[in-house]
Formats: sequence, structure tokens, C-alpha cells
Amino acid sequence: MEKNEEMEELKQKVLVCVIVFLFVIIIGFLFIFNRFGSDVDAVSKALRDKEDFVVFFRSDDSSCSECSMVEERLNAHGISYYNFDVRVSSFSSVLEKLKINYEVLPPAIYVIKDGEVLYNITNIKDQKLVDSFIEENKLAEFSS
Repeated sequence: MEKNEEMEELKQKVLVCVIVFLFVIIIGFLFIFNRFGSDVDAVSKALRDKEDFVVFFRSDDSSCSECSMVEERLNAHGISYYNFDVRVSSFSSVLEKLKINYEVLPPAIYVIKDGEVLYNITNIKDQKLVDSFIEENKLAEFSS
């Protein structure tokens, strides 16, 4: 009788551990998807649908000190854009879809028309360059 009670208690502990493990895994996947998935998936969908859009390639690590400045300038001009982190795994597949066979150095702004690169600027170093790129290429058309 005593062994059955111990076995039942052990089974319950294993079941609780499995439930907690699955809960942690599901929460982890949701966090990863929400962190890297939304704009990444939106860019892929926009490319499939051959839409016109602006994508801002950035990196959140310390190597991209100008990324926040470029983002501020895009926001100041009211430009609607997709925020794409170059460290996500689908970065190379997006570059393939855009037929980009060179290194993209963040911060970079790409203007896509009908699913193809129309204008771009990479490795941006100063604010005047961003502002002139926005004005010369009439990115105000992409304002929200």
C-alpha cells in the first residue's frame, strides 16, 4: 500500500514538472516571436505582396551607435517603416528576396517599390545625410 502512494506522489510531481516545463517553453516562444517576429514577418509578407514600403535595418548592439539617431529622424519626418534587426535569423533570406548580394551595414534605410529595392543608404554616419536622403527620395509619401 505504501509503495502505491509513493508512486502516485511521484507521478504527480512528474506531471507538475512537465506542465511547468511546457508553460515556460510556450512563454519563451511567445517572447521570442514578439521580440523578433512581428516586423520580420511583416517585411516578408510585404515582399510577397510586392508592396511599397521603407525598411530600417538596425542593430541593437553597441556597434550601431547611430541607429537611434536614424530612427529619431525617420520618426521626426513621420515616415512609416519596418524596423528590422540584422541579427535575426531571417535577415539573410530577406536580403536574398531583395536581391541584395552585398553586406548591409546598419544603420541602413531601404525603399522598396513593388518588392524591389528602389533607393537605399547604408552605414549612415550623420543626421544631415538622413534628412537629405528622406527629402531627395520623397519618403514623405510613406508617412503614416
